[in-house]
Amino acid sequence: MTAMNLLPKSSSEFSQQEYWEKFFKTRGKKAFEWYGTYQQLYGVLHKYINPRDNILVGGCGNSALSADLYNAGFTSMTNVDISETVVEQMTKQYEKTHPLMKFVVMDLLEMTLEAETFSCFLDKGTLDALMSDANQESLERAEKMFKEIDRVLKVGGRYICISLLQEHILLCLSSYFHNLGWMIRVCRCEEAEHQEGHTDSKQKKQTDSSRFPFPVFTVVCTKFKKMERMTPLLEFCPDEKNIERLLSLDQLKERVRSVQHFATLCHQISHDEKNSQDVFIELMDPKSRKNTPKYTLFIVDRQCKSAQKFAAFVVPQGRETDWLFSSHEGRRQLADSAKFQRLLVIHLGRDHQFDSLDSVQTELAGIVSSLQPQGLPTNTQIPFLSLGAQVNQRKEIYRAASESTGEYVIEEVEEENDGKPVILRRLIFLSNPNVIQSEARMKHGKVDLKHLACQHHLVMVEELRQHLDARNPTLNSILVLGLGGGALCTYLHQAYPHFKVDGVEIDPIMLELAEKYFGFKPSENLRPHITDGLSFVRDLAATESGERYGCIMLDVDCKDRSLGISCPPPSFLDPNFIESVKQCLNPHGFFFMNLVCRDETKRNTVMEMLRKSFEIVQMRKIKGEVNEIIRCHPLALSTPSKARNGKKSLKK
Repeated sequence: MTAMNLLPKSSSEFSQQEYWEKFFKTRGKKAFEWYGTYQQLYGVLHKYINPRDNILVGGCGNSALSADLYNAGFTSMTNVDISETVVEQMTKQYEKTHPLMKFVVMDLLEMTLEAETFSCFLDKGTLDALMSDANQESLERAEKMFKEIDRVLKVGGRYICISLLQEHILLCLSSYFHNLGWMIRVCRCEEAEHQEGHTDSKQKKQTDSSRFPFPVFTVVCTKFKKMERMTPLLEFCPDEKNIERLLSLDQLKERVRSVQHFATLCHQISHDEKNSQDVFIELMDPKSRKNTPKYTLFIVDRQCKSAQKFAAFVVPQGRETDWLFSSHEGRRQLADSAKFQRLLVIHLGRDHQFDSLDSVQTELAGIVSSLQPQGLPTNTQIPFLSLGAQVNQRKEIYRAASESTGEYVIEEVEEENDGKPVILRRLIFLSNPNVIQSEARMKHGKVDLKHLACQHHLVMVEELRQHLDARNPTLNSILVLGLGGGALCTYLHQAYPHFKVDGVEIDPIMLELAEKYFGFKPSENLRPHITDGLSFVRDLAATESGERYGCIMLDVDCKDRSLGISCPPPSFLDPNFIESVKQCLNPHGFFFMNLVCRDETKRNTVMEMLRKSFEIVQMRKIKGEVNEIIRCHPLALSTPSKARNGKKSLKK
């Protein structure tokens, strides 16, 4: 059994209509088998049916389920069906071998049975057949049957419905009996979802059993007398060991929908090993008050065959921001290095606690098994890989929200550097949790002001150093647009104390965080400006006698993740703004832009736009990072720089 203590988050792309259209196209003549045989269902049936029960089987058809139950000791059983032919066939088949079992021709919507004579009504797929669509006629038919079930069951009796639970069926069923005051428990029946292996006539070999892509559920509705001010119980059982108490029908609907979405996704993934983009699944912990995923699973398939088929890689907390784990390209590289056909890259949720790698493996084992490639035996041992044996707990220092950036967190993570532990303090905007806004290394409990942790900041500073020249005395002032935690401004001030360093930040809270948590200390040569960077640059450009900078660095985060560019925002890529930046530079100054863009077309558009304003535009890619640093000069350099360190010259 696959443990489903975690709740797969339903995707907005999960279409109920497409889901069920596919089902009805493929169900064919064997639909009843997809609801499970007795061998697959006996665990849940024996749990909710007692041999002493007087059982009514509605819409029995020609299923062998009743006979199998009879053989197991459930002999007080009446089977009803509207088809005279079926009842005649079943009576003739079982009258000698199962003498106590009755078969009766009857319409379930108008039963002639006495009231309160049965303690169990068993329905295997009958409600699904009765409500094949969501129209008013189907709804009225179902409610007539429910009314009859209520009439013939004793108080304490159970309506046991085995169903695929289309949305309209779940809503109708749960609403009706919830309003009557009945207890409702929905159980996942995973055993019923395994289809038997079949023989391929061409290849003459037996295939492994496979999982049917549609989850099977057993709904157990227990009849109670309705009591005023008493809310009927609602429960969901993701597996036979766990029961979750729910507060509303909407919660129940979400639980069922999530399981359906996950099962369909697993089926799709197992039959498609040529995904060009990573598929990801977010797993929620329904027992937690946190509304963020506990795990995010990225499924990475390699295009070449490998003897090693499947593994899971657990990313230690705090390392999910690394390019190798946070980007599509990085995860592909990781899969190639690991040499597995399919690799699950698992991110651990920031808001959750994880005791150890073993505990993560235990909790995820069932779900990971559901995502293995088609053809692997169901009992295959799946290796869990990681960087060492620890999952690296984060230590949250501070969390709050601002009007400008939304929710943010300051946290510390421990990493290794040359075999020694290093504590890194980070500022993370939770709107973009895989991007580090500011990072500082801690030394003896304090921020190490002489260390620059962010790789793209290091590249900016390196470029600055390489272009400092005694023949360029005007390079004595730097403007940084996007103060964040102040790490870059602080480092520049430490490295070049005689320079004037101005940092512009629109959010006053960021300045408070920079001073309190990242060692930022304003001085005569280190000046913060709390204002809009766009206005600051435009106003300065419009002032003829205004200050002109030897270097301007743009490092501003974009809040809209749908644009394909994470840095900078579109307003900072406006040609008029770029012209204003140029006006703020002295003739020999230069402009750095931190560009984070996964869209090649948009990247080229940005480069073309910059070339219209600047004589020289050069790009430097950063190994292991999505960030790219673009360096622009208003005038041609007197001594052209040679391309180095992977730089790509893009001269106008």
